Amino acid sequence: MRTLAEAWPAKSPLAGSAAELVTGLRRSWLAGLVDRRLTLQHHGANSGTKALTVIGSILAGGDSIDDTAVLRAGATSTLFNRTRAPSTIGSWLRGFKWCNVRQLDAVSRELLARLWSARGRPG
Repeated sequence: MRTLAEAWPAKSPLAGSAAELVTGLRRSWLAGLVDRRLTLQHHGANSGTKALTVIGSILAGGDSIDDTAVLRAGATSTLFNRTRAPSTIGSWLRGFKWCNVRQLDAVSRELLARLWSARGRPG
């Protein structure tokens, strides 16, 4: 597993853009949006925080559930005020059913609409 410093070297242009994206996602109320829209039968508490943990791990170059642990080390609390352990994320992901895909579609549509209105049209 890579550390956050290895995933985002200080000189990497991705480091700044990923940090800006995470900050933008926090400001877009994504966690609250996921909590309101997603209803899991099991392990559904704090779904928004768990979703941000997965998104942050992906942005840091993670490609497995174990890679979410990188967000719990060092100074990442400046970007993520709450993260969840890999075992918690695994249980949460296993709780997904087919009907939850539609709920996540609704989350992505609303998120894109908010980002679109906040930043204007692309291009």
